[in-house]
Formats: sequence, structure tokens, C-alpha cells
Amino acid sequence: MKRSLWLLMLALAIPAFAAPPNWDISNTYWTAQIRDVYYGFVFDGNIRFFTQNTTTGEFTGRVQYLPPNNNPLGQYNISGRVDGDTISFSGVANIPGVGNTDVVWQGTITQNGAKMQGQMAYWDWIWEVWVVFDWWTTSGGPARPIVRTYTISGKVELGDYGGDITTVPIVVQLRNAGSTDPLRTVTLYLDSAGNYILPDVPNGNYDLAFKASHWLRKVVRNVTVSGANVGGVNASLVNGDIDGDNEVTLFDFGGLVAAFGSVPGDSNWNPDADLDGDAEVTLFDFGVLVRNFGEIGEE
Repeated sequence: MKRSLWLLMLALAIPAFAAPPNWDISNTYWTAQIRDVYYGFVFDGNIRFFTQNTTTGEFTGRVQYLPPNNNPLGQYNISGRVDGDTISFSGVANIPGVGNTDVVWQGTITQNGAKMQGQMAYWDWIWEVWVVFDWWTTSGGPARPIVRTYTISGKVELGDYGGDITTVPIVVQLRNAGSTDPLRTVTLYLDSAGNYILPDVPNGNYDLAFKASHWLRKVVRNVTVSGANVGGVNASLVNGDIDGDNEVTLFDFGGLVAAFGSVPGDSNWNPDADLDGDAEVTLFDFGVLVRNFGEIGEE
């Protein structure tokens, strides 16, 4: 009964619902001390963590106690799990003259991954009690933070364009919210419905800036990523920026005039002047430019 009760108490100390691990402890070595909470005896040892599944947090490892005050538990293999900042593991140790006994550990990863501390206990078959220890690491590691990433997705509308949108490169800047300095710049392509996916985005609050060749830049602001993929981040781009300066001005008009009447293969062909994507520069492109004349893209 006492043994079952303590196991229940340990179970209650471990999160009921597994949280994603915040730390990668694979292939780390730690020196540690444990102190008997009743008598104050202190033992030195080390803990080696071998493999870890950084998705589930499950890991394997080995505990070994060291001279001069060898703990009777000696050394034994362990397995366990990291849940958020909490670490829990267990093993079966062999006490000479007594036999195998359960050993359970529970603790917290602290100090930015530089330290672990908590409690451990083993079942004493002779006295039929759990022997409880405080434990802490003294050096080693460190645990490495696990940075999880997510996707941002949505649709981009290329205004006044009837060509194949899947061939148009879209330059996307990921920025900290309120900043114009890009954290990352990627070139994406839309599917036939205009959908895009921006991968590998960590938690944070962002602005997304969208720019394509002869379209003005559009910034979608305050996109928050918090532990899940984000969808519905849509942008509509204004056409007419032939010279790529993020404004529709007389310079763009000059570029259209220079390419007017041309088709691919002509010496004066300019694909950026083919605003409507019909593979020729005509009055239809002139109409797009006039309609959006004076527009300025966002920074």
C-alpha cells in the first residue's frame, strides 16, 4: 500500500497531459548529487542522456553513482520524458544482496537549460518504504532549447492579371511587427488558386510584406504565431509598377511606351510591361497603368 501510494504521488507530480518538450537533452552528460531527505547523506553521480524524441520528449539514458560514497543503487539504465520544462524518468536498479528495485526521478530543467533539480526515490524492500532524495546537477549539459516552427498560409491576389499566376515569383519578407527590417526573405510560388505557404516560422508577432515584379508591396500586419499554424493571411497586390520602385508613376508609363506593341522575342519586349499577362504589351496594359496611376506601395 505504501509503495502504491508513493507511486501515485509521483504520478500526480508529473503533468497529466504531455506538453511538448522545451528542451533537447540527447547526448548530454551531467554530474549530479543526491541528498537523503531524512539523514542528509550526499552521494555523487552522473547522468547520461542518450537518445531523445524531440516531438514526444521521450528519452533513454543511464545513471551511475561514484566514489567515495557509492550509493548501493550502483548504475542502471533509465527511460523517461521531458514535458515542457519538467523531466521525469525511472529505472530498475540492483542492490547487492537485496535484488532489483524501482527508482523514480522527477524534476525541472532550469537556468536556461544549464541545471536540473528535483526529487528521486527508490523502494527499500527490507523496510518496505520509499527512500527519498533531493537531487540536482552540478555541471554538464546543457539542455538545448527546442525551437518549434509553424506555417503561415493564405492567398495572394495579383491584381489585373490574367496570366498564369503559378509562374509569378512572390517575394515575402517576414518582419517583427512594426519593423521594416526583414527577419527572413523568401521567394514563394502560388498554386493555381492563389494559395501560398510560408514554412518554418517560430512563435512571435509578425508583419508579412508581399511584393511581386510589377505589383506594389502589400504589408499584412500583426500576424501572431502562438503554438499553431496560422491561415487566412491574405494580400491583394496592385498592378502597374513596371520599373520596380514600388510606385506607379511616369517612369512606369515610360517603360510601357518603350515596350508598347511588343511580344516575346522582340528586341523591345519587357515582360514587366505586360501588366495583364497576355504575352503582349497593348492598350489593355495601358488601361491597368492608368487605373492605378499614382498608387504607392507600403514600405
